[in-house]
Amino acid sequence: MVHQELWNALRTMNPAEVCRCSLACFDRGKGSYLLKILNRDYQILPESSVIQGVDSSAPHSPGFYLQVAVLNYLIYAKDIPLSGNWVNEKQFPTGAIFFRGPHEMPAKKLEQIFSQNSEGFCFASHSCGGTKVDGGDVAFEFPVFPRIPVRLILWMADEEFSARVSYLFDRTANIHLQLDALYAVGKVVEAALLEAAVHPKS
Repeated sequence: MVHQELWNALRTMNPAEVCRCSLACFDRGKGSYLLKILNRDYQILPESSVIQGVDSSAPHSPGFYLQVAVLNYLIYAKDIPLSGNWVNEKQFPTGAIFFRGPHEMPAKKLEQIFSQNSEGFCFASHSCGGTKVDGGDVAFEFPVFPRIPVRLILWMADEEFSARVSYLFDRTANIHLQLDALYAVGKVVEAALLEAAVHPKS
């Protein structure tokens, strides 16, 4: 369960300010925030500490990392525009220290599944709301949160090299989220792509 301190912090915040900074919407009647995540709609109810998908396209009970990412985003997002400058996780201050060992960006499973399957990567990425962009052998940009787009770049395996997946963030991402929350964002993207690969939509 996500630490109650995050829920407590969100409850004390002005919904208008939260929405201005995060680009979420607030339903005063329900007391809930509405936030689009990977092109799926979720409602966040601070008073009952619940995050749930609005329709069948989104998981009704989001996993741990999605909950962590959502709450941190609503609490800490700032009203600043995207820079359009893309960097990897280790280019953020202290990122080279944080993003290693257990906090390496979650790429290994994706590299295994899509190592020689660019078509499958494209299909799964489209299913998650991704838009194809330039980079590597194939790359997609994902609208994780309104102010936190993420790009995944796939280099296919060949006779000399293993497959490689890299994450890119807008330079402003660490202004909105601390590094542990950016790691959670990576886990959200990984989980969505793995789910799309295992259970493709018809």
